[in-house]
Parts: sequence; C-alpha cells; structure tokens
Amino acid sequence: MSHNKTYAVAGNIASHRLNAEDFSHVLQDNLSEQLRDKINKLELTYEPLTAKERDECILTIIRTLQSPNIVKTGSHRILDWEKGWAENLELIANADSLDSLLPRYFGKHEYVRWKQEFVRAKTEGFDYKVLNILVEWMLERYMNKVDNIFEFGCGPGYHLAFARSCNPRARLVGLDWATSSQAIISNVVKKGFLSNLEGRNFNFFTPDYTLDIPPNTGIYTVAALEQIGTDSEAFIQFLLEKRPAICAHIEPIDELLDENNLIDSLSIYYFRKRNYLHRFLPRLQALEKEGRIVIHNQQRTYTGSFFIEGHSLIAWSPV
Repeated sequence: MSHNKTYAVAGNIASHRLNAEDFSHVLQDNLSEQLRDKINKLELTYEPLTAKERDECILTIIRTLQSPNIVKTGSHRILDWEKGWAENLELIANADSLDSLLPRYFGKHEYVRWKQEFVRAKTEGFDYKVLNILVEWMLERYMNKVDNIFEFGCGPGYHLAFARSCNPRARLVGLDWATSSQAIISNVVKKGFLSNLEGRNFNFFTPDYTLDIPPNTGIYTVAALEQIGTDSEAFIQFLLEKRPAICAHIEPIDELLDENNLIDSLSIYYFRKRNYLHRFLPRLQALEKEGRIVIHNQQRTYTGSFFIEGHSLIAWSPV
C-alpha cells in the first residue's frame, strides 16, 4: 500500500510528497518523532514518469553500461578522492557552516529511484536529503548508546554532524584514506562546528592495526565500502580482531536486490561494471554460520540515485 500524498497536478502527471509514513513503510520500522518531524518538513516531492521517459532512463543506463570509458573503483583511485575532497577543504576554510562539506556529486541527475521505479525529483537536493534520512535512521538505531563512533571512509565528514546529533556525548572519529579528509576535520574542529572529533588516515585495502577501537564503540560506513569491490576481506578481518560493539553499513548490496526486476537488474549490472562492493553480505552470512558474528539486520531501502539503488543496510556485531 502506498502512503504517498498526491498534492498537485502538472498536466496529467500528479506530483507526490513523501512523508514519514512512506519511509516507515519502506524501512519497515517505527521512526522516532524527531526523524518523523524532519522528514515531514523536508517536503520531498517527485513526479512519476511517463512510459516514454521511463524508457529513456533505461536506454541511458544501458548506453552508459556499454561505454568503454566507465570508471572502475579500486585502490588506484586514491588520487581522485584526494582531489575531490581537496575541493571541500578549500570551501571549509572560509565557511561559516557545515554546508561546505557536501560532496559535489549529489544532484547530478533529475531522476532518482523510489520503490523500484524511476521518478523525477522536484525538490532540490532530493537524493542528498533522502540519504541523510537513512543515515540518521541508522545512527539513531545503532549508535545512540555507544561511547565512541568511528566513521570509516568519512570523506569530508558531513555525516559526522548527524552522528553528533544522535549521540551528543560520544567521541567521534572520522577515518579516510585521503589526507585532505583529515585536514577538513581539523578545520571543522578549529572553527567550532563539531567538538570531541578527530580525523585519522585509514585505508580499507591495508588496514592500520595500530588503530585502537575501545570497548563500546560503534563503527559505520556510508557509500564507502562500495569503492573496494570484492576486496572487503581485509577490513572484515580487521573488525573481527578489533571487536567493535556494533557495525552498521549503508552500501550497495546487490544480493538484496531482485535480479528478475528490470530496474533492480540495471542497478546490479552497474554495480558490476563499476566494480562496486560485491560478496560482502555472503561473507558476513558465512561468518554468522560459523558463530563468529551476529547479523542484526539486512535490508534494502528502496531508495537510490539514477544509476543504482545503493542504500541497503547491514548491521552486525562480532561475537
């Protein structure tokens, strides 16, 4: 059953505004009052597509997948991320708020994914705002009682502000392989935007075992593990040894999508073409069968960008 509110009509196409009930429905969870209020104030509106527009979306993705120039993720891209976050570093130097931490890759496409379909986003920053809702939901659910919160692959650190909001007393640590990330976090602290926060260099491909993860620590990633393809074993082994209290991830997880659904299949093909995270969930499931971890949750969120539904959630703990 859809909870979308139809509130306006442009031609023959009705616009819809997402509310807290819509997110509660797709996430299969009762949201906090704070998060429900925030969702309802965002006025996230979209329009369904015509059959012709839907076909154009599908053709665009197919043509992109056929391109020989599509960029694959991996350890070779560290300089690209250094350059990308350096742009945010320049902005934060003269900023009077955390708005400059927003990565530049949001809002590139007019079309986004909602409940296994393409829709036209009418609200500015629609994809960014939806992801923020999911991150806050994850942090509220899994990080509100820990003493330390580590975000691995934090980039410019914009999600750490949500971590602080969800847990005002926790020590925050933002980790990233790009040194520009640590410089950004240093500026954020100097400017007084966030306190009890530090940055540290960390590479998923070669984990730093000198990093101390104290008891009652929560770790999370958001669209960070997607960059390591099938090379997640080193990080998994690191977490098994360091034994955080809870691990939560919002990442592209192809095993949770429906390969028999056309829109989902395009997302899965794009994951593979870009070498996004793969075999991570099956590896965790195998570890659970061995009695080495407990998986608390694994679910898709039915939200995403133009090319992918990349916002699935996995939460687990070492035993």
